[in-house]
Amino acid sequence: MPRPIKTGLEFEAAFPVKGRILQAIMCDCEAEGEIRIRVSRDPKEGWSYDPKDRKTYIDIHAYDPRDTYAKVRPGEWADGRVVCYGFLKRVRARRIEMLGSVLASGTRLTGAVHVDDAVEIDFGFFQTILGFEDDAQRRLILKDAGLRDQSFVATDVGVDIELKRWGSREMVLKKT
Repeated sequence: MPRPIKTGLEFEAAFPVKGRILQAIMCDCEAEGEIRIRVSRDPKEGWSYDPKDRKTYIDIHAYDPRDTYAKVRPGEWADGRVVCYGFLKRVRARRIEMLGSVLASGTRLTGAVHVDDAVEIDFGFFQTILGFEDDAQRRLILKDAGLRDQSFVATDVGVDIELKRWGSREMVLKKT
């Protein structure tokens, strides 16, 4: 088992999701909760997926900071945004990958680094762009971290979810 990644460059990425609620769970402390939602693996091709084909969807198990877990029910469809965050560490890898089939806090993700005018990390399911004050700072930080174009990084991602609306599939997936 790889050691946890607790230091390095920090990142945060937010992206929209629409999918079906699988679970809404209250934590043991009774002050917060978690939501598990199934979404299309490639939202560019639409929000639908085939529940019998694991290659068409991904399950996201995320912390819910807004107490939505107490309002949604399994089976409903939801529209919201997922926020992923963590630290980046340069690794030897050959491809973008995710260990397991569930995106949850602590999941090890491997992403590809693309450096041009911006520094983009592609984790496959989502991308993040790193921000710097100026080019000199960017060069220094990338050099210290050992990152360059076409290298790979890993993270033990943290995952939060914020749902905007939920209900029937037709209501959530309709064009607005």
